[in-house]
Amino acid sequence: MRIDPQLRALRSDTAPQRKAQIALEAARDAWAQGPARKVLEELERYGSEGALGEYPALAGLFAQEGTARELTEALMASLLEEVRAHPLGQVPLRHQYKDGLSVLQIAQRGRAALSLITYEETQIDPTSVCFAGGERHEAVLAGSADICEFELLAEGPERASIDCHTRRAVAGEYLRCEGQAHTRQIRQVHGRFVVLRLSRTEEVPPETRQYSLADGRLLHRASGCRAESQREMATALLGRMGRSDVAPLLARLTREGSDHIRWQTLRECLALDTVQGFVALSAIARDPADPLSTPAGALMAQLVEAHPQLSQIEVSRCPA
Repeated sequence: MRIDPQLRALRSDTAPQRKAQIALEAARDAWAQGPARKVLEELERYGSEGALGEYPALAGLFAQEGTARELTEALMASLLEEVRAHPLGQVPLRHQYKDGLSVLQIAQRGRAALSLITYEETQIDPTSVCFAGGERHEAVLAGSADICEFELLAEGPERASIDCHTRRAVAGEYLRCEGQAHTRQIRQVHGRFVVLRLSRTEEVPPETRQYSLADGRLLHRASGCRAESQREMATALLGRMGRSDVAPLLARLTREGSDHIRWQTLRECLALDTVQGFVALSAIARDPADPLSTPAGALMAQLVEAHPQLSQIEVSRCPA
């Protein structure tokens, strides 16, 4: 294995790395306290409440030509100068790159985030579209791309009616996407496509739904809440591990959270411990005020028909 001399030097003396980080963080802070100060102050408030129009400096990034470019160029000039001086330093901003898409999160305050996004030249032919809600405002800084704008016209239990409009977005343009009924996708990038994006999640994130573009069929649904998504993954993992000892906890959790996460928890509880799961299912089915009462009753009937012995669980627990 060949180890670059600069990396070998850092292994024996970490002081240069600390010096590089201090310099890069100072460059970021100088930008935040200088050119971006007013924007970041408004981002803090926008991340909690209010419409974008209530914050002139922040809204100006997507209404006044050249403002978004000036803000990002000031940040890049400050950081790149220090990166040239300290090439092994870590840029002190969250960033990621995958399959031609790079995201640099400039700032995050509450539910709002400001990000610089670059798409490399590519052509994408997606077969599905996802509606997740929230707000997105984008200033196109460079390049052009063909985009598809989708509107959710009507939804049913298993299918949806979706309208699609394709057009080309170019530098200097401002794009907006608000609410759960609207979203968009990049279809083809010509050269490169760079945008400054302001996004804000909803205070109570709605359920995310993915539909087939061919026929509008519902392909997947998931909680829009990060905490519930984490709980769903943890519950599924416990189920795959066969942890029957957690069934009492899962039974209690069937009464907490959104309808989606409650139903998923109920399924895992039934799989891990039939008695605990069926008792929880029965309690939900008997509560007419519970929105899951009807599907729970239907599932109970199916299970009892397939496994008549399950009816004895309710009989043995009946106080009469």
